[in-house]
Amino acid sequence: MVTSADLQTRWDNMLFGIRRSSRYHQCRRGFFDRIDRLSNIASLVLGSTAFVGVLQGPETKVLALWTSAVVALLGAANLVLGSAIRARDHSDFMRRYVELERRMLQPASEALLLSITADRLSIEADEPPVLHVLNCICHNDQLRADDGDADQYVPIGPLQRFFSPYFDICAHSLKKVADKTKT
Repeated sequence: MVTSADLQTRWDNMLFGIRRSSRYHQCRRGFFDRIDRLSNIASLVLGSTAFVGVLQGPETKVLALWTSAVVALLGAANLVLGSAIRARDHSDFMRRYVELERRMLQPASEALLLSITADRLSIEADEPPVLHVLNCICHNDQLRADDGDADQYVPIGPLQRFFSPYFDICAHSLKKVADKTKT
């Protein structure tokens, strides 16, 4: 038998997870937007430098060749990385999670929770692999936003935090403070 307290706990956990996922995709979108912007700015500056180098005469020809090569490499790297496309994808994921959160503004019910769970699973099936350290950072941020318990925070080292937008470092070591006190 499902109690209303059990339903409310599952509802709150689902809402927390949806908000954390929305934060995660917001972070990923921002990261890829910054990469795209920086690549475009660097291409503009270096392309202008190459253009001016060509106009200046033969003594700046080497500068023009090198800056042109760097512009080509930046363009190729940004094309391969697909930062603008990835930013758009994460924006779409965030929008889908916000839609789920909007649906959770209704009163809690078992049927609605099952429907939201199914929709969340379909979103997760479409998502790229998760960066676990960044996900834990978003977990901690959501706990702070909700005035959550300090024993639910996941300790994250400075190197883990620094590299979290790029890749996971020691993701296997991530545990909630409460989990560490049990062992």
